[in-house]
This record gives sequence, C-alpha cells and structure tokens, in this order.
Amino acid sequence: MDLGLAIKERALTIGFDLAGIAPLGVWRDLEFSRQWVEKGFNGEMSYLENPKRFDPRLVLPSAKSVICLGLVYNAPFPCSTEVSEGTGKNQESGVRSQKKEDRARNPLVRPGPPVAGDDGQRTTGNGQPTPRAWISRYAWGHDYHQIMRARLEQLRAVVEELAPGVETRVFVDTGPVVERAFARFSGIGWMGKNTCIINQEKGSWFFLGVILTSLELAPDLPAPDRCGSCTACLEACPTGALVEPYVMDASRCISYLTIELHCSIPDEFRPKIGHNVFGCDICQDVCPWNNSRQSSVLSSQQVTSQQRHSSDRHHATHPATTKVSQFHPMTVAAIHPAPEDGGVRKQLTTEDGPLTMDDGPLTTDHRPLATGPASYSLYNPPLDALASISPEGFRRIFAHSPIKRAKLSGWLRNLCVAMGNSGDERFVPWLEQAAKRSDPVVREHAAWALKRLRGK
Repeated sequence: MDLGLAIKERALTIGFDLAGIAPLGVWRDLEFSRQWVEKGFNGEMSYLENPKRFDPRLVLPSAKSVICLGLVYNAPFPCSTEVSEGTGKNQESGVRSQKKEDRARNPLVRPGPPVAGDDGQRTTGNGQPTPRAWISRYAWGHDYHQIMRARLEQLRAVVEELAPGVETRVFVDTGPVVERAFARFSGIGWMGKNTCIINQEKGSWFFLGVILTSLELAPDLPAPDRCGSCTACLEACPTGALVEPYVMDASRCISYLTIELHCSIPDEFRPKIGHNVFGCDICQDVCPWNNSRQSSVLSSQQVTSQQRHSSDRHHATHPATTKVSQFHPMTVAAIHPAPEDGGVRKQLTTEDGPLTMDDGPLTTDHRPLATGPASYSLYNPPLDALASISPEGFRRIFAHSPIKRAKLSGWLRNLCVAMGNSGDERFVPWLEQAAKRSDPVVREHAAWALKRLRGK
C-alpha cells in the first residue's frame, strides 16, 4: 500500500475526522502570512512574527511533506446567531441528546448537556429573563490542545513504525507553523472567505494539527474553493474584522479582543462585542457550509456551473458533529446562597470539601438576580452565574479549558463588557464592586459598563 494512504487510513482509525498530505512548498501562502504580519493584522500576537513560521525548513531541516489532520469539535447545539442574548431559548434542544456517561475528572465540571428549567430559561422573581453570555463553541469542553496532541503523538508513532528513521515534528496551534496554509493544499478543505478551512462534507468546525516529516509523500490535490459569490461572513462580522474576502484584521476580531488582547478593549469595539465573553462564532455560524438550513441556498445560488456538474458538489446535509465527548459543553455546578448569610456568600460542595465563593450573587435589594438550576452549561450560560465564579473557582473550573487563556483579568473584563451591553441594571451592584478592584483594566471596563447601563 502507498505509504501516504496507509498513514491517512491509520489517522482515521485513531479518531481524526480528516487527513491529507500537503507538499512542503506552499511558499505563496507562507509569503502572504508574512505580509499579513507586516501589515499589523496580528495585533499584539507577536509570536506570529517568528521567521520560522514562513519556512518550515527552519523548524525541521529535513522536512519534505506535511501530514494535515482535522478533528471535528462541533457539538449539536444551536448557533450564537440562533439564540437570544436574554434567554436560554433553544437551549433545551440538546439536553436529552447527551450521553449520561459523559463525565470529566475535574470535580467542579463535567461534560454534559445544558442544564436549565423546563423551558430552558432562567428568570427573576418577576419573570424577567436573565441575560446570557456566549462562549465560543470550541471552548465549551476540554482543551483541544491536549486532545489533539495525544492523537498526533499516536499518529507520529505509527509513522515512525511504518518508516523507521523518519524525522517528525508535531504541532497543534502552538508552534511556528502556519497550519492553515498546509491544510489548504492537503485536500481536507479550502480557505474560506472567513479565513477558516472549510470541508464540503463537514463544514469548518474542526481543529487542525500537522506533522512535519522527512518522508517524501505524494501530496493530495487541493480542494476547490466553493465559497462562490457568498459574502455572509463579511457582512455579519460586527467589528469589520474581515476587511476583504480571505483577509482578517485579527486586531479587530472579537476572538482576539476577548482572548488574545490582555489590556483595554478599544472603546469603539466594546458595544459590538455584545454578549460574547470568550471568543466569537459569528463568521462560522452564518456560513452556509455550517448551516443545514442555508446549505440548500448555497447549492442553488452560490455554486458555479462547473461545480454543479461535479459529482462531489455539496448537498444539503447537517454539519458534522464531534465523536469526542470532551468537546461537548461542560456543566458547572451552581453555587446557591446560604440562607443564614442572606445570600451574601455561596458554597459548592466538591470531592475536596466545600468551596467558598467570595463574590456574592448579583442583587438589587438583597435578593438573588435569578432563580437558577442546580447547575448550568457553558453553552449559552447565564451571565450572572459566570459572574459568581471566584478567582479560585476560575482557576479550578477552567484548569483544563481553553478559557484559562484569557486569564482572570481578561475574563472579568469581558464580563463587564457583556453586562454593559445587556442593558440590565440588575448588574449595577456587581459592577460597582468590580469598579473597586485593584486591577486597572477591570476597573476601567466596569466603569464603562456602569456608565452604559445608567445612561441607557
């Protein structure tokens, strides 16, 4: 059997959803990446300036081929563009589909369905819906770096078994390699106008990993660009980060602003962030290749005549969902006010004993902001529940989550912005306390949110 084919088949057996071989010489795309950085589109992400990113031979001098892998992380829950910022509507749709055996090792969290009331909503005593937050789909569960890395190491062992003496290097979004440039030439997908790699059968909800190898493997044919005349992603981006098709100014992207940026978010972008507290999914949510309700439109309007006659053209199907339970939304045990302290402090009992939360519930007149369930999901979670997580809780709950990358300061900053955008004055007491914190970034954004709420 052809060595490249054998490697790809083993990759699928290990659990990857996509596998392809790219040549080393994708120089035009790598030069584009270098020029992109020179234009300042990387913002404060200085690690993207590493010269090794623009020549893989500086990473592995013997490199001749790149094995590209994709792992779907899409969980079967509605998109951010399909839910209300003020309610948990549509949340219940995925509750009963989750397997009961999904559990995480962290005693504070577990993979599981969104937990909500019978109608999937949280309300106050007067029935007013509680504002909700949005966490990017890729961060609902376990840190993908760990899961992808483990599988890549499995495949690396296979490659070394099939070709003793081969040299390899493994990367998953952490090393000096432009994974998307190679993925585009590996056949697993094309570069979409939203700058994500899109696969015609599975959409774009998948992680990328690569293995540089000294083997000279036969490359796969690049996938044809099937975006057609569609500009849904460019039109939907709230901050105008997609400055033109296939070009993103990351310094304007909500994901960058809420994760990679560690200082103040520019004033002009704060209202546009909406209820996003970690990342943003909008440009993927609106993509017809990720949305079965829109895919029929794509098939009839956005596909060229040549593609219509192609035997592998896109058909209206549901986007692929993950087989990895750790990518499903984690469920966080809620902390309820203790009756003897008037709801000022909250406790959570874990396997290690009670965990005291120093931040009290959001209140207006010494009553909790919302009457919530026993636990809540990271899918479209209640904003007040996220705000009730203490510094210690943040470290423990998100110990194995991508969310830890924002750090506590960034997390609190993002919560302030979401509260300011919620229009809900019940957040005023929490923000008043946040405005007194020692962290100047948190204080600044709390003051901004208070001004926005009081001036509404």
